[in-house]
Amino acid sequence: MLMDEKKQKFSISVLKELIKNTVRLSRIVWREERMLIAGTGVVYLILSFFSFAQSGAMALLINELVKTAGTGSFTANVFFFLILVIIAGFVPSILNISARYFEKILSFFLEAKFQSIVLEAQASAEIAAHENVETKNLLNRVMENGTYRIENFVVRQYFVLQNILEVVIASIVLAWLNPWIFFLIFVGMVPELINEVTYGQGVWGIFQSKGEVKRKFYDTRTHFYGVSDIIELKLFQNIKYFIGIINDLFKSFQDEQKKNERKKLTRDFLVFTLSQITIVVATIWFITQVIQGEMQIGTLTFAIASIAGLRQALSGFFANIGRQYEDNLFVTDVFSLIDLVPTVQIPENGKKIDTKKTPEIIFDNVTFSYLGSKVPVLKNFSLTIRPGEKLAVIGVNGAGKTTFVKLLCRFYDPQEGNIIVGGINLKEMDLKSWYYQIGALFQEYSNYHFTVKESIGIGKTDVPLLLEQVKKSAEASEAHIFIEEWEKQYEQQLSTEYSEGKQPSVGQWQKLALARAFYRDPNVLILDEPTSSIDAEAEAKIFKKLEKLPKNKTVILISHRFSTVRQADTIVVIEDGKIAEKGTHKELLKLKKTYAKLFALQAKGYK
Repeated sequence: MLMDEKKQKFSISVLKELIKNTVRLSRIVWREERMLIAGTGVVYLILSFFSFAQSGAMALLINELVKTAGTGSFTANVFFFLILVIIAGFVPSILNISARYFEKILSFFLEAKFQSIVLEAQASAEIAAHENVETKNLLNRVMENGTYRIENFVVRQYFVLQNILEVVIASIVLAWLNPWIFFLIFVGMVPELINEVTYGQGVWGIFQSKGEVKRKFYDTRTHFYGVSDIIELKLFQNIKYFIGIINDLFKSFQDEQKKNERKKLTRDFLVFTLSQITIVVATIWFITQVIQGEMQIGTLTFAIASIAGLRQALSGFFANIGRQYEDNLFVTDVFSLIDLVPTVQIPENGKKIDTKKTPEIIFDNVTFSYLGSKVPVLKNFSLTIRPGEKLAVIGVNGAGKTTFVKLLCRFYDPQEGNIIVGGINLKEMDLKSWYYQIGALFQEYSNYHFTVKESIGIGKTDVPLLLEQVKKSAEASEAHIFIEEWEKQYEQQLSTEYSEGKQPSVGQWQKLALARAFYRDPNVLILDEPTSSIDAEAEAKIFKKLEKLPKNKTVILISHRFSTVRQADTIVVIEDGKIAEKGTHKELLKLKKTYAKLFALQAKGYK
């Protein structure tokens, strides 16, 4: 009893979720494509009647032919029923052609619309979500299945509508002929629905349980795409080794799929056998009625066609509902991504910071640890950065330097303490106005395969691209030297993946990324190891230009190279999540602590 109750609750919850997703998707599509949706619906509505209209017209024609057989006369009724048969056969073909066209146009719209929705949801999800294992598995399922599953789900609604109408019509016909025969056929088809739903649940369950395996498969496979990855595979003689890993991962996932398919195959045979038995019983009963003179031959053909129609409609309905259930699980994943509840709560009417004024930044007794870790990365961390101050942050790897910057950008919220920017608590601030003030270059940055001017210009896309400003930014990052050596200069396509494209070196890519940060012309410039791939001469020139930035521009520089930080107004040394030292280069050397020790070690390497 308890098991049946659980199954019932499960079925109701599944049905509720399916209806909820259907309504939500329909609203999104209806807002933009009402005529297309309505037109497609009308076509399928008419189609559902015509399969029975054709068999009904044929039945009337046969009955009339039986009456007139051997008379040699072509009666008006025969002519009329013949016309009906021709029309009933012609119209569905025209409607099917129209339906295929509408489906294709609808698919084009759905692909474009939901691709944008999914990409926006993925990009809008907070950084903490992207670093969470469960969310990454969700993202992987959505990116692998989301868009085309949604297309299938929406388009298939029309098939379900057609199936329902066909079932209703066939049921009325068969119930009129014999209610018990109708009931027998219906009961014989129910296991098919159970079969399809069970299969759909199994498919989604594999994607859920094997999420990390699938993600690792795709991640490992990327090592065969990039030139640098392929070079390393060749030199380390790892091609077969990596292919082995990929095959093992794929097999692990595919084995589960094969098991699910084998189970479905067994159930398919059983379900098909059961449904065929019910149809054979019904057909024999109707033939018996004809033999006994209680049914005309034309009516028999209509009954048999209605049985076939009911079976086909029910089979199609159950199969489509099963596939809807399968796709519905992935549609739910898409909406789960869209509806992700952020741990960083953005206020609806956040306080806007003055974008024309460089703010004072205060870290007030901040403590922060990442999700799942009990060890704080920053602990009772306090620091004030004056407007226009050139601040350098140093420390060993894992000391908390990058975390400090992530908190400043409000990718995370501290568990204790506050971050005050321009007199406003960061938790109460309108982040758009804050991000408008920031220009940042992190250790891991993006390489854009656009033209040079576009790659730099996307640092600020809210205004039309200004070529002169692009060139000034390139000069500030020392990128102009190699750009002007190229034939097309700022019109040059980047990446050899495209015709006539140029492939910048690692250092050149970094200079382009730095130029992008300069082009933004921010009040607060955040640079996390901005010259790690740049030669010493170019690095020296870049930092001289940083020193010459207007006095109202704040620069926060994280670097392991002491030659780049020594000219900063203030240098802070982070150790174990706290500020261990603070002062100018000369002041810190006099302290003869960590900074002085690290500086001496690095200087020794240049002697």
